[in-house]
Amino acid sequence: HGVIGLINMPSARFYDEASHGITIYDGTPDQKITMTSFPYDWMEASFFYTNIKGKPYCGQSFDPVCQQDYKDKGFNLKLRLKKQGVFPAVAIGMSDFAGTGIYSSEYIVGSYGINKTDFHFGLGFGLLDGSDLRFKNPLGYLSDQFYERPTDSLGNAITAGAGGSFQPSRYFSGETASPFFGVSHALNNKLLLKAEYDSSVRPGFVPFRPPESDFSFGIDYLINDSFSIGISQERGDYASFKFVYKNNPVKTYQKSKYARGSVRRGDNKYTQLINNLEENGIGVKKLTEGASSIGL
Repeated sequence: HGVIGLINMPSARFYDEASHGITIYDGTPDQKITMTSFPYDWMEASFFYTNIKGKPYCGQSFDPVCQQDYKDKGFNLKLRLKKQGVFPAVAIGMSDFAGTGIYSSEYIVGSYGINKTDFHFGLGFGLLDGSDLRFKNPLGYLSDQFYERPTDSLGNAITAGAGGSFQPSRYFSGETASPFFGVSHALNNKLLLKAEYDSSVRPGFVPFRPPESDFSFGIDYLINDSFSIGISQERGDYASFKFVYKNNPVKTYQKSKYARGSVRRGDNKYTQLINNLEENGIGVKKLTEGASSIGL
């Protein structure tokens, strides 16, 4: 979903500073396009637009505008707290943290890599708090306010309210929190295998079907450094497909190599300048010399 992670679960990994990318995801019941950027190597920010099949666009079914699937947009943010060293890398993040908040969730996640295998373990709130392994929200020991999370009309503690609004009181809140975990393994430079324990709320405001399993499996294929595709079997229920483009202009920008023109006996410095420019693809039509300047 545009956030670096496994299949549905996030991880504590980041791209390099100045990287950017786009993810196109087709699943059931939602399809999503996410644009992601990394202004710093410790910050991941993304914007998404989603279509949710089977959910009415609005309440007035007789209105022609309502004869379409539900549409929504939102923002995600992830911050690195520490890099991997002796202890795992750790990150904190918020998904769909403003507006309607249909994917509203927060998490703390750690990642630790050994050779070609990467292990991830996290704690999820909101939409990520749907596991049978859930337990009492540990942040409630700091303040009872962390136990209270706004709910929708069905009692699902995942929505925020009207579009364009912020509701900070819901961040990292709820009576419980759920663990999630997973692993990825690189078979080679092209193939990456993934498995995860998905703690998402099913069903919820997004009309996911009740899962047949809490585990998901996937495989990603790296076409080149910028393009990859992936397929997944999610929670024993359905298959999904994603396409990812990413780029780092700092690395991909190729600086021009300067070519020095040949030096012939008798050439003055202006002739040498013209030769050098023409050797680098710059044609010189006229050169003039003033008292304190040279004109090309």
